[in-house]
Parts: sequence; C-alpha cells; structure tokens
Amino acid sequence: MITGIHHFSLTVSDMERALAFYTQVIGMAVISDVRIQESPEHSVTRIPGARLRIVHLHGYDCAIELIQYLSPIGKPLDTRTCDTGSAHIAFIVDDMEATYRDLRRKGVRFKSEPVVTGTEVGTIVKSVYFLDPDGITLELVEIGKK
Repeated sequence: MITGIHHFSLTVSDMERALAFYTQVIGMAVISDVRIQESPEHSVTRIPGARLRIVHLHGYDCAIELIQYLSPIGKPLDTRTCDTGSAHIAFIVDDMEATYRDLRRKGVRFKSEPVVTGTEVGTIVKSVYFLDPDGITLELVEIGKK
C-alpha cells in the first residue's frame, strides 16, 4: 500500500551548478550527498557500471533528489511542457510580483511574466514557469484572495 510521496527527482548535468541554484536561489537545504557505483548485484538504474552523485534537498515540506550521472554521461532531453513525460515542480509563493522580480535579479530565466491562470472559490491563482540551469521547468504559484 502506498502511504505517501518521498521525493521528486531531477537528473542534472552539473551538480555544483544545480546545488548553487536550488540552495542559494530556491532556498532548499542539502540533507545528504552520496556517490554510488552500481554493480550487477546492486542496481536500481539497470545501467551497467553507472556511477552517480545523488544529493537530497529539503525545503518547503518537500524533498527533491538531484542526480548527476558521472558515467555514463547522458544527453539533454527536450523538456517542452507539451511533450509526454515532461514534468515540473510548482513552488507556492506569497507575493508573486516580488518573488518574480527577485528571481529575475538573480538571473533566473522565465518563460513569461506571471499571469492569472485560474480561480478557485474565493481566490485567484497566478502562475509563471521558470527554468533551472539545465532548462528544467519549474513553476511559481500564488493563490490569493479575490
């Protein structure tokens, strides 16, 4: 029986660059940092001889796992949000405009300016997509009173 969600995982090309972004820009904290050499007897990926660096981050009641394949080195995927299998993580913000301006000052790339994307009973929802250093889509969401 499934009882919860443990983490979300993202494969990155450069762990140090990703860590700088997810800790200094997004505000998450490193909770573990390990290197793994997979073997035929012990393999989750089933990629022969895979060597990985795996970092777990925690923040905002969520855990994110960053994986860098040290070997074999993978290739970038097309991460258009319309492509099947594309995923993103949405972060809740309390002030969309201020957060958007702050992240832009820090050099974060956005796909657009924040827009109203819907309403819920008594609220209005604003959203905007932005990109991590590998071009992985992330989202800011503000749910505020009408």
